[in-house]
Amino acid sequence: MPKVKAKRQSVSLDMTAMCDVAFLLLTFFMLTAKFKPEEAVTITPPSSISEKALPANAGFLTVSVGPEGGIFLGTDDKLAKDAMLERMANRMGIAITPEMQKNYNASELVGYPAGAMRQVLGMKPSDVKAQGLMKGIPCDSANNELFLWVSYAKIANPALQVAIKGDANSNYKVFNQIVGTLQEQNINKFQLVTSPEGKPQ
Repeated sequence: MPKVKAKRQSVSLDMTAMCDVAFLLLTFFMLTAKFKPEEAVTITPPSSISEKALPANAGFLTVSVGPEGGIFLGTDDKLAKDAMLERMANRMGIAITPEMQKNYNASELVGYPAGAMRQVLGMKPSDVKAQGLMKGIPCDSANNELFLWVSYAKIANPALQVAIKGDANSNYKVFNQIVGTLQEQNINKFQLVTSPEGKPQ
């Protein structure tokens, strides 16, 4: 006796609910996304074949060197960042207003002499960059303000790890000054930030 074949029926799916969910997610991400703030200085680090990434959960104090040799300091630890501002402002006799605190928090990097702190913090970060006031933190034998900024951050959080991010075209002498400043504070272990490069075949 021949087998009776069941008649094939096309499957229909109602995609209306899925489209609604997709548009809701898209709207949510568009409304909650934060724009990346404009960089105070553009740094192109040298390339290397190292595959080791910086730990994502560890607090870092990053010393950056611009292409013209300017030194900039940033940290992802809010407690250390606030402590740096408070201690340096006390040292310079500057009373920090809420507006100055807001401008400081909006900037990712510190990159100016302490004497210009009142002027720089009184302006928005975009205006500071436009007027060319982000010239770098002094770090020489006559005036080593980088030593102060780093020490204030380490006092607030001794567990902060240090990373140095330098531009490929910056001067080696600046790196030497930075390493010397770190060693003066018994910081002998730090990371060097580089751009990834494929291993040679």
